[in-house]
Formats: sequence, structure tokens, C-alpha cells
Amino acid sequence: MSLSNAQALNPNELKLVTKVVSKWCHKYHVSPNSDLGKAVMAAAIERVLAGEHSAVILGEAIRSHMAIRHYQQPWE
Repeated sequence: MSLSNAQALNPNELKLVTKVVSKWCHKYHVSPNSDLGKAVMAAAIERVLAGEHSAVILGEAIRSHMAIRHYQQPWE
């Protein structure tokens, strides 16, 4: 899933994604323009396109997705 899929969102969905991603990025001190911020945005877009429209559930799904993604990174 990529950021180009944002074009498929309606204005309310785009507002929801932006709100949830901005809140997540602020909480974890991540720039929305960073690779991690873009990964969060792509994950949020994917969930909304799959039918998720609750900010609370979307936020939890992103938190969970990013925690799993963190553990998939190789050890340095």
C-alpha cells in the first residue's frame, strides 16, 4: 500500500487519516515527512480503504501495526 492510494479517500476519510497520523507522529516524536511517518500514513490509508472509520480504532490499529513493524526490523 502506498501514499498514492490517498487519492481514493473522500475528504472526510482524508481528514480522519491526517488527524490520526498527526496525533501518532506527535506522540512518538516522528516527523510525518520521515520514512516512518510515511509508513504510518500508508498503514492508516490502508485501514480506512478497508472500511475503518473510527478514529479510536484506527489509532489503535496503527499503534499495533507499528509495534509489530518495529520488531520485524533486523538487529543492528
